Amino acid sequence: MHSAVERWLAAGSRRPFYIGMGGGSASGKSTLAAQMAERLTPLRVEVVGQDQFFKKPDDMPQYYSQIDGQHHPAYNEPDSFKQAEMFEACGALRSADCDVVILEGILVLWFEPLRALMDLKLYVEAAADERIVRRIRRNMKKLEDCEFIANYYLESVRWQHEQYNAPTRAHADWVIPGGMADAREREEAVAAICQTIARIGA
Repeated sequence: MHSAVERWLAAGSRRPFYIGMGGGSASGKSTLAAQMAERLTPLRVEVVGQDQFFKKPDDMPQYYSQIDGQHHPAYNEPDSFKQAEMFEACGALRSADCDVVILEGILVLWFEPLRALMDLKLYVEAAADERIVRRIRRNMKKLEDCEFIANYYLESVRWQHEQYNAPTRAHADWVIPGGMADAREREEAVAAICQTIARIGA
């Protein structure tokens, strides 16, 4: 952590400090990114969600459901994203008028062109059972079909997580626990990260 900031400061860089934040679906990435942005005030922080680069559902990879006998879009594969547009947009943020850029999403650490932009790579980790409960609760609030969400997790998300998401943990400089029982450890990690990054604006 300190070495990443030291390298950035030593380079006398005029570009933003770039953070990549990966992790499983419903691991707490978006919440953590928002919390970090707030804690880094008065630094100017730009938070970018990888979800904005999803392809249209009809253009995504498809999986076949044994439960309903239909094909559905798979949102958890590398080819689910408009990659060229994503690389260009995220690269352009290196000249953005801000101090810190946080790119968060399930596969931000999968793509080498995105990793090459990052000064600090984080992976938010939470147990699978907790993540599926969060997904169901989240979709209940949106009045969506929770049975479909559960089936989608079992037939698509679960194996795609193991194939594409979990391996990106190895690229992280820091693994942050995202579970409900990990609040204290997570708070200590976030406090340490934000305290160090605050030096950028000193």
